[in-house]
Amino acid sequence: MSTEKDMRRRVIRVLRPLDAQSVENGCVPGMPDVNYVHGWIELKSAERFPVGLGVLHGAVDKDHFTPQQRVWLRRRRRAGGEAWLLLKVAHDWFLLDGLWAAEHLGIDATRNDILQNAHRAWVGGLVEKELLACLKKS
Repeated sequence: MSTEKDMRRRVIRVLRPLDAQSVENGCVPGMPDVNYVHGWIELKSAERFPVGLGVLHGAVDKDHFTPQQRVWLRRRRRAGGEAWLLLKVAHDWFLLDGLWAAEHLGIDATRNDILQNAHRAWVGGLVEKELLACLKKS
């Protein structure tokens, strides 16, 4: 299982054409992990979905997806900015709107909800050029 640190390295490499930068900001609580020319991406990972139709907890529970991160994503989206959450669960990747993620992920979102609300889902592994295309503006 790769960590969010591994995710960050990979996303920065994939989004290099969009001037992606890793962000570590202790002054602004909740600021996402990655900035790119069009917006921001928060990265989250979990080892697996829960058995059955339960809510996704584990690495994406209230302790891991902080209230400050949720507030940041909500505020940016409501102001009209691009803010995403890129979720990796085992080998599956989901690009989620930051507002939807802030309001549902780790609270009431089941695997099915995540699949239905993902801007893009890659089941079985990320297709890097598709992630770049999703985030690239025409």
